[in-house]
Amino acid sequence: MPIRLDQRLSAIAALVDFGSVADIGCDHGKLGYYLLGTDRAKYVVATDISADSLSKARELAFENGVSHLMDVRLGDGLRPVRDGEVDTVVIAGLGGDVISEILTAAKDDGKSFAHFVLSPNTHPEKARRALLGCGHRIIVDDEVECAGKRYTLIKTEHGEDSLDEAQILYGKFFETSDKFTRRARGELEYKRALLEKNPSSESLAEKVRSLEYALSRIRGRKDEDK
Repeated sequence: MPIRLDQRLSAIAALVDFGSVADIGCDHGKLGYYLLGTDRAKYVVATDISADSLSKARELAFENGVSHLMDVRLGDGLRPVRDGEVDTVVIAGLGGDVISEILTAAKDDGKSFAHFVLSPNTHPEKARRALLGCGHRIIVDDEVECAGKRYTLIKTEHGEDSLDEAQILYGKFFETSDKFTRRARGELEYKRALLEKNPSSESLAEKVRSLEYALSRIRGRKDEDK
């Protein structure tokens, strides 16, 4: 049975190379099944903390004859996955704080994997910060729009990385991202207007200063490239 993914899951799938994959928080297993059906994965470990969701993932695999290629496991984060068992770990649809906790727990458990593909729903900066301590470097840091919302996409490989605070907040490659520049300009205008109405808000003032700094770095880089 062919399956269609939304723009977010399609973009995540495009970051997965052929090999074995763990889909953490797999929900109904659609991503894992799609990866197998499009030859982006040869074997999938699908985990979730919800037994109901896993029953649907197991049913999807059984009905389409891929139960031998899609191992469905109940458990929290990466705890059901053995060290090095898969090539790529996908964690999507969770907040950056939860993803950070999963990455840190896996590191503390001595688990290592070749690649992470992450798509935090919120606080991507927390996921980036956690990656700095995991012996991984970011090779893709992008975003995709789906159903009127913006989602961060991050892919990593083994290696050392060094991100400054602006890169942690806005993405490793924000200085060369046209998408970020357009969005940051609109967000800055909006927050400046809010700050005019709430001049005593230090949190708003800090966000304005941060965006102004990020955009100034982009202008400086463009001037250097001229």
